[in-house]
Amino acid sequence: MEFLFVLFICPIVVLLATRLSVKQWFVMPIVTFIVFAILTVTVFNVTFFIWAVMYSLLSLTVSLTMKFKRRNVNV
Repeated sequence: MEFLFVLFICPIVVLLATRLSVKQWFVMPIVTFIVFAILTVTVFNVTFFIWAVMYSLLSLTVSLTMKFKRRNVNV
C-alpha cells in the first residue's frame, strides 16, 4: 500500500494541488515540502525524505510552468 501511495497517489495530489494553487509560484512548493517533511517524521521513516524533495521539485516545476503559461496567455 505504501508503494502505491508514494508512486501514484502523492504525485497526482501534488500535481492537482499545485495546478489549483495560489497565484504566487513559490507558495505551493514550500507547502509541499513542509507537508511531506512532517509526513517523513510522523508516518514514514527517514528514507521518505528523498521523496519529499522530489515532490517539492515536481511542484516547483509545475508552478513555474503555470506561471510562464499564464504570462504568455496574458501578452
